[in-house]
Amino acid sequence: MLIRNLRRLMLVAVPASFLIGMIEVSKSQIYRDGLGRLTFLICAIALAVFAFRVLSPRRGMFAARLSREGALWLTRGAWYFLLGAAPLALAALAMSGYYDSASDLQWRLGMSVAIAILGLIAYAVAMRQVLLVRRRLEILRAQERRKKERSAAATQAESEATGDATPRMLDVSDVDVASISQQTRTLLRMLVLLGLGAGLWLVWQQLLPALGILDEMALWTQTITTDAGTKIIPVTLSNLLVGVTIGILTFIAARNLPGLLEFMFLQRLSIEPGTRYAITAISRYLIVAVGLFIAFQRIGADWSQMQWIIAALGVGVGFGLQEIVANFVSGLIILFERPVRVGDTVTIGDLSGTVSCIQIRATRITDWNNHEILVPNKSLITDKVVNWTLTEPVTRILIKIGIAYGSDTALAHKVILETVKANPLVLEAPQPTVFFLEFGDSSLNYEIRAFVAQPNHRLLVLHELHMALDRAMRQHNIEIPFPQRDLHLKLGDSAEVLQDRYLDALRKRYPEAAE
Repeated sequence: MLIRNLRRLMLVAVPASFLIGMIEVSKSQIYRDGLGRLTFLICAIALAVFAFRVLSPRRGMFAARLSREGALWLTRGAWYFLLGAAPLALAALAMSGYYDSASDLQWRLGMSVAIAILGLIAYAVAMRQVLLVRRRLEILRAQERRKKERSAAATQAESEATGDATPRMLDVSDVDVASISQQTRTLLRMLVLLGLGAGLWLVWQQLLPALGILDEMALWTQTITTDAGTKIIPVTLSNLLVGVTIGILTFIAARNLPGLLEFMFLQRLSIEPGTRYAITAISRYLIVAVGLFIAFQRIGADWSQMQWIIAALGVGVGFGLQEIVANFVSGLIILFERPVRVGDTVTIGDLSGTVSCIQIRATRITDWNNHEILVPNKSLITDKVVNWTLTEPVTRILIKIGIAYGSDTALAHKVILETVKANPLVLEAPQPTVFFLEFGDSSLNYEIRAFVAQPNHRLLVLHELHMALDRAMRQHNIEIPFPQRDLHLKLGDSAEVLQDRYLDALRKRYPEAAE
């Protein structure tokens, strides 16, 4: 429909525009008043017919896209009549003797329509790109989710064998694809509207001199200090409206920034979800700070006046919210530096467990009893933390075993080493080793050193090796002794003498009860 009506319009508009242009160049008043007005009238009628056909709410090119419950459909009669009758109104204005004004208005209306079409095309192209990126992100997220589910299932099965609890769901701080898509759409709409508003303002600003009164309505004055001295500058209603607009746009941009960053930059980089979260969080804070700073400047709050307030707030925060600020900064350090990640097995003091969630203020750790414990981020930065799976999940286990004196030490060494190597969970590289360490009080002491692939294999391997070593020692008649002590008692006096001494001591201690 659009192509068919555009072809019909071009048959009239192109010759009419060419003729009007030649009349304007000739600068002949007779041609302008006669042939120029007639050509303008014909062109206006063609534009009106085109608008009535194309913009019809029921049969036009947007009829299938108009929602029957939206505001556009409810007001279809008003805007349809205004858009279609606008060229006819300009034609009537030209025929009434205001040809120059009608020509100027028609040019500005044409430029406005062109700007609107360019904005629509830019928005549609951007939305197409958003759709493609969203599909790619959904595929990547589905693959990552499947991989994490398989890893979580394997970890859960291994932990059930040891009796330790592990979190079933790990919060990896991923941004939802639908959420970031909606955020990107909101930001793109805002950018297109800003561009459309700026373009329309440039086109129509000469015809709206009444808006200049906003610059003359002074609300209060601002005192600033420069090299030339102190100046008093009025803050007008226009400054206030601009400041409020900047503040609103700042909060919209800060709220929807994660989606735009994810679509435009972060999804192309091989970075962890926690790092993406930290980047978007810091970017959001920077946007809010810069936007509010510019907005306050527009309404007359100079930096020389605000610095004392900011300094006072900084002192107050330093004393009253010291721990909260420390945990917040520590959370950013953790998200960037990555000393602790979601899914890591850590030990902090007497607490051991799996990191299930890292937030800006605290980190949630699920211990082996399935208790969720919130640890302040400051503790993860300042205290001693053992991360069992930071760069290498392979860990070593030590087992001490003793054999009785008189046993064959070479045979015992061979039996112990073969038993350890026979366990499937013991790694071949680094290879396990057995050392004869010392002659103990009641046994010949050996130490077994073996490596396992995962920290959650440790208890299971210790259990299986203890059972296997006990069975192997019995099969080879190697005794595992228990501690033995020889006790010698020497009595120099008889029992009667000891009894007399005890009674004498009691009489001296309690003379009143001597009898």
